[in-house]
Amino acid sequence: CSNHVMRSGKHFAVFACHGGIGIGVVRPVRMRISDFPTGEVNSFHSSMDRFWGYLIGQRIARWADSNVHCCSVSKAVVAGKFFWYDWRRSKQEVSIDGLQSNTPIGLLLDLVEGTLSIYQNGQ
Repeated sequence: CSNHVMRSGKHFAVFACHGGIGIGVVRPVRMRISDFPTGEVNSFHSSMDRFWGYLIGQRIARWADSNVHCCSVSKAVVAGKFFWYDWRRSKQEVSIDGLQSNTPIGLLLDLVEGTLSIYQNGQ
């Protein structure tokens, strides 16, 4: 990981995942380990609702009125799932038909349009 924050443009990456791994993007937040009990951040994931209050507390003006704070794709053996999270209230889940296990996934983050596109096998 790095401290690089993407603020504009288009960013594409391909992930070669095997099994039920999840990949995605999260809005940049500044976390202080000292704000948590010892060891709690060892199990941190931005999709875990027990951390949402802390994460939304890191809000900055750049977020404007956006309600999508984290997006992820999970490649389960049976079917793929896409999740997006509004740290104030909910988790939304959408099934992705045809997402194949053990086949690379491409993610295109377009910060101009405000979209995250998922590609597999050139589609």
